[in-house]
Amino acid sequence: MANPRTFLPVLIIPLLSAITLFASDAHSDFDPDVNFSKFKTFSFIGGHELENSGILANPATRERIKNFISGVMETRGLMEVPPDENPTLDVRYWVSVRQKQDITDVTRPAMWGGFPAYWTGPWYYSYEEYVVQNYVEGTLIIDWIDPTTRELVWRTFLLQKIEDRTEAYEEAKKNLTKAFGEFPPSTEEAEKMRRERQKLEAKYR
Repeated sequence: MANPRTFLPVLIIPLLSAITLFASDAHSDFDPDVNFSKFKTFSFIGGHELENSGILANPATRERIKNFISGVMETRGLMEVPPDENPTLDVRYWVSVRQKQDITDVTRPAMWGGFPAYWTGPWYYSYEEYVVQNYVEGTLIIDWIDPTTRELVWRTFLLQKIEDRTEAYEEAKKNLTKAFGEFPPSTEEAEKMRRERQKLEAKYR
């Protein structure tokens, strides 16, 4: 399997200009009633676009995204195998890339050119100054499916915006490692997830 660093230029442009808002934007959800100790191997069953951005049209890009995911999964003790070797997990991923815009309200008292900013008095309700920043935001969702039951047992979410490509790659890898950090879930983590799911079920029932 290729070293994830070798596909930095291709992956960064379409995806990682898309996958670091905050560390909390990398997290995982899992079925607390599943015995995760039985999962040792995995194989990919494909990638899908959440929006029609064309990011997966290039086979080389699809392969590099797979290598990026599998490189981190292998740090959790899981080994990628060909589909005909009966993997214990099937892996599917979803990607989305979209243009976004940050608008920061900077309305505060100041002196510009020796004159006040006129943010008070009769101008208070009609004048504001904004700083606008355009960027690309991307989403990567990774599904782990038990091929014997065909049930989804784990889902990891990544959401990130990128300005520097090298930093973006390292940040995405760090976020993905963190999101997979709960595997395999401890008894305490499984019980916590079970309680969270019960709360959600009661809320939306």
